[in-house]
Amino acid sequence: MNSLSDHMRRLLLAALAGLAVLVLVSPFAIVGSKRSVDLIRDRTRTEAETRLNAAFVSLRSEDAPEPRNVWVVNRVDNYSYELGPINTTPPLQSLAELAATRPNEREFDFNGQWFAMAQTLGGDEAIVTVVDRADQDADIASAQWWWALGSLAAAGLAGAAAWYGLGRMSAPVARAHAVNRDFIADAAHELRTPLAIIQASAGHALARDRAPEAYRESLEEILLATERAGGSVGELLEFARLEAGQATLRFAPLRLDLLVEEVASSIRVDGVTVEAVPGEAVVVEADFNLLRQVVDNIARNAAARADKVTLTTHLSTHEARIEIADDGPGFDPGVIDHVFERFRRGDRSGSVGLGMAIARTVVEMHGGRCEAHNQAVDVTSGEPGGALVVVTLPFKQ
Repeated sequence: MNSLSDHMRRLLLAALAGLAVLVLVSPFAIVGSKRSVDLIRDRTRTEAETRLNAAFVSLRSEDAPEPRNVWVVNRVDNYSYELGPINTTPPLQSLAELAATRPNEREFDFNGQWFAMAQTLGGDEAIVTVVDRADQDADIASAQWWWALGSLAAAGLAGAAAWYGLGRMSAPVARAHAVNRDFIADAAHELRTPLAIIQASAGHALARDRAPEAYRESLEEILLATERAGGSVGELLEFARLEAGQATLRFAPLRLDLLVEEVASSIRVDGVTVEAVPGEAVVVEADFNLLRQVVDNIARNAAARADKVTLTTHLSTHEARIEIADDGPGFDPGVIDHVFERFRRGDRSGSVGLGMAIARTVVEMHGGRCEAHNQAVDVTSGEPGGALVVVTLPFKQ
């Protein structure tokens, strides 16, 4: 509902901006339209005058070009003849009579259909030229439409610009609301299980008197649940901070080969071997704390489903790679493309949380990428090859 009201508010403001621009440009459009009409009418008058002058030249010289739509009209003897090509049929005698009754005028408008110019030759004859107003009126209508459409286009552009600008300005607010909304949803999702365990263990312990060992067992369950809840809250806060753009990267030269050795030596999981394969020195520009968190999250996620986890580093011309491989069952084919999304389980024994999502976000902030693969099946034993997570970072020699 809030998003709908925000959308309607943004639409209303954009419409008001367009209306304001329309009000501002309308006077200019009216003046421009009137000026265009005057220019078109002047063009018609100039065309008629040019023809009339050309007619006098044509009468004096046989070599002169013949003007179009020009006649010599005798109103008394009621005859006329053309001086050049004709493409219209005006009421010539009526125009000649009109010219005779107004001897001081050269321009005449006949029934709004023709614009005419006439000039006497002496006696009862006059030279008459006409311009059909249909073309002129079409040009005037076209000019008026262009000015009107131009005003509407300016208003539309203003509205679109206002819509875009409001969207850009509201994007950080919308992103913050989305982060808060997702944070609440994620917190409820992640804390539901440990809180249920705490409630059940506490209720079970308080239901009746029990031996000290039973109370101790309940307290241990509550402690584990609170530790899980605390870890989940920490991950949620970290992920919300990254998504909100509040994390500032502190770039410095970093030896990836030493980083994976440190992470491998820090992970202690019963029955699981985590080792770093010695390799060449690989130095990148990165934030040590954030990148260490990435490798640690991925390695611990692998240790939760395997007996052995191996960390290696590689270097190519433009990329540095960290590979975290395990001998577990690998990623389920249906979710292998989604293991870096929030609350996605890579397989039946993997954890459900934010560690992998945080890893991808941090790596992308470094300009790199995270990929998840399944290793090839062992052809000898038929056992699955396990999972492989590759972290690629940009490298410049």
